[in-house]
Amino acid sequence: MAEYSSDEERFSAVINFFKDYKLIILSSLAVTFISIVSITSYQSYNESRSSKAAMIYDSWLSELESKNESSKETFNKLQDTFAGTGYAQLARMLNGSNLARQGNLEDALLNFERLADETSGFFGNKMLNSISKINIARIELSKKNYTNVLNVLDSFASNNEHSMVYEIKGDALLGLKNAELAIEQYKLAIDNAREESQKSILNIKINSIQL
Repeated sequence: MAEYSSDEERFSAVINFFKDYKLIILSSLAVTFISIVSITSYQSYNESRSSKAAMIYDSWLSELESKNESSKETFNKLQDTFAGTGYAQLARMLNGSNLARQGNLEDALLNFERLADETSGFFGNKMLNSISKINIARIELSKKNYTNVLNVLDSFASNNEHSMVYEIKGDALLGLKNAELAIEQYKLAIDNAREESQKSILNIKINSIQL
């Protein structure tokens, strides 16, 4: 390490260092400044989009409650203009649920499949992604597409998922005539179930297989 006998030498060393590395230092400062401005601008842009999306989302909910025919147009506007925002994704989930309750399973399935795609990945929404996959599996189960059910739920690989995941898997496996694996899934569902009524239903399913 260099030693300096006076303040002048230290100051001179600093000046020389700056002269030698001026380009690198200025470039680093410029990059840092640009990064800060970019991040701030991006955050501001997202906040603005989210605020506008929230207004359209609230309008859509009001139109749904009043059964206003323009609700479809408002929903499409939210999806087309503010795709990727939490409000657009939440609206798609609610729309899919409404369509399923109305018996329009094909359109409901399309909504949940789109939602699953939009909420997947590192920056996705894990909760909405899980809900969308469970709803896809339920619709596929009602259509007796048992293999599709298992494929959709394949990402739920742990033993501490929502009990509904294992119950749906069990129902699909039973539909594929694989009773042994179905029972294993029902038992996992019981282990993760919180309500005694659900556990009773699952035990009935197991007992009916074993008869």
